[in-house]
Amino acid sequence: MKFKLGVIVFVALCGFLFISGVNVSATPSNNLKVSFIDVGEGDSILIQDQTGFNVLIDGGVPLAGPKVIDYMLEQGVDEIDVMVATHAHKDHIGGLVEVLRETDIPVHQILYNGDSGDTEIWAEFAEAVNERRLTLTAAHYPMTYTWGTSTAYVLNPVSDSAEVNQVNDNQNSKSVVILLDNADVDFLFTGDIGSSAEAAILSRFTPISAEILKVAHHGGGSSSSPEFLSAVSPAEAIISVGDNRYGYPDEETLERLLAVGARIWRTDQDGTIVVLSDGESYSINGYSPLGDYQIFLPIVVEMLH
Repeated sequence: MKFKLGVIVFVALCGFLFISGVNVSATPSNNLKVSFIDVGEGDSILIQDQTGFNVLIDGGVPLAGPKVIDYMLEQGVDEIDVMVATHAHKDHIGGLVEVLRETDIPVHQILYNGDSGDTEIWAEFAEAVNERRLTLTAAHYPMTYTWGTSTAYVLNPVSDSAEVNQVNDNQNSKSVVILLDNADVDFLFTGDIGSSAEAAILSRFTPISAEILKVAHHGGGSSSSPEFLSAVSPAEAIISVGDNRYGYPDEETLERLLAVGARIWRTDQDGTIVVLSDGESYSINGYSPLGDYQIFLPIVVEMLH
């Protein structure tokens, strides 16, 4: 019995990488890729896993739609299992209109916060949804979804509940908030919620700790309260932001993130930010918090009799 040449080459490559100080692992059983697409001042997040399950959270402003579409196509996305419209503001759902109207990519489910909103862009979004003969599903606490190899916990309250009205009756406060559980690596997507909505989530004592935090409201000063950040305790803080008249990200927000030990990433400085996770460790734009670059290579051993 002898090994094929490919196995010998693989073993030799492992030895080279070990000597070079690069961590080599077998192909993880639950590969996850999360891309925070640089759409300027807005949010758009693409989640992909090895089973082919694709989630698109928001799509930036209308002009960002083509960029979101191009990025998805580059990543091999041929269908969207779940589209999430966190709330009815242009910098979040504008690009989703383009995705629905300008591509033939099938969309199987659309989640929103349960509030149809009264903005012009929402009317366009709702029309595009109808044109696709799709329906909108209100997502709120304590709903739970299985997204491929991960579990998505919805944390935002029902949009017309007393809990929301006590917080603030606006679209930002009603953003869909999702904790994505990928084994030992968790992601928290916060939309544009402010500190009052954060307090409402904290009041339930629901676990919200996450290694990766999508910072709320583009790093605005009315979000990311010390109490909320302490409960999340993120290792990585990702801010989706572009040129804006509000001064985002707010300097005090950045200071609060640093105070809890978070490493800050910004799409206006780092471009599209890509997180790769195997459920135990992760890398961001090729950087591993373990101190080395990690390369996941498939181990395929074939034998000849």
